[in-house]
Amino acid sequence: MTKIRGLIAVLSLAVLAGCSAGPPFDDPFAQNLQRSQTITLSAGNAKDANAAIHVIDPWPPYVYNTHIPGDGQRMADAVVRYEDVSKIPQAPKPIAPIYSTNIGVLSGGTQ
Repeated sequence: MTKIRGLIAVLSLAVLAGCSAGPPFDDPFAQNLQRSQTITLSAGNAKDANAAIHVIDPWPPYVYNTHIPGDGQRMADAVVRYEDVSKIPQAPKPIAPIYSTNIGVLSGGTQ
């Protein structure tokens, strides 16, 4: 009687395992079993690749602006406060960012 119950338990587990969404383990040969007539699965997009290559300037114009606003004295004081934490109460008020429509964040009070 116990052999029959054990057999039923094993068969029911096998049936439930067959209902899973994926394999019970990662198959290392799964990519080798994908049938394709090309070298890679993404082959065949030459028109799209050529169109992307011939875009003259894909970046927006403000990307080339290398002027990053900053105050050297303020940053040097921040380093001093970092090294000596007793000077933290002397820290100046934070600079509120002013947003521009074409560049992003500008410094202090200039626009």
